[in-house]
Amino acid sequence: MRKLFAIILIFMVVALTGCGKKDSPENALADIQVALAERNFKKLSERVNLENFFAQIYDDGTVELAKNYEYYKEKYPDDLYFQHDAEFLERYNTKFRERHLKFLQDVQASYFAKFPKPETPEENPYAYVANKFEETLRAVHTEIQNITVNENFATMTLAIKGDETLRGQFVGDLIFKISFIKDADKLYVNRIENLDELTPLIVDKAEIVWINFF
Repeated sequence: MRKLFAIILIFMVVALTGCGKKDSPENALADIQVALAERNFKKLSERVNLENFFAQIYDDGTVELAKNYEYYKEKYPDDLYFQHDAEFLERYNTKFRERHLKFLQDVQASYFAKFPKPETPEENPYAYVANKFEETLRAVHTEIQNITVNENFATMTLAIKGDETLRGQFVGDLIFKISFIKDADKLYVNRIENLDELTPLIVDKAEIVWINFF
């Protein structure tokens, strides 16, 4: 569980930080940032379907990990998760998919319920992770680099930059390409378009978490 879980959590931090009659990707990003800062699930749901977003990252991430398992096997020889083959990765992630996504849903529920941070992860792992997520959000900022808008579709190139804190340095600098789709004159987050480019960078960060905390 921990590999895909760590990867998705990092994607959540960097991809979700970030309306008049004519909507825009800038408006969508601003709404998402306010909703996350306020822990307002209703407001966030007006811009992104978190269930679909998590599932997209999980499924596409599984494909990327399996496709490049030889690279990860060589780079992380002490991680048993990568010491198999592509079929193992796909079977493992498929077998535990619902359990892993349920954990993320519970973290989501804890975050928007504004549960206080427990003293230890064991006390309430969902609330603990939710509060760590919020702490990391405060350590990064976003910068829009490019936007392309079509009739019912838009893409945004978003630079994520960590601050000088340890958390900010951990996130570092990442470039995300996020697509939006329009429904009833409003833009909604669709998917991360450059997951193939981001996965190796995110796995590196997930390995740091794994080595130091598990």
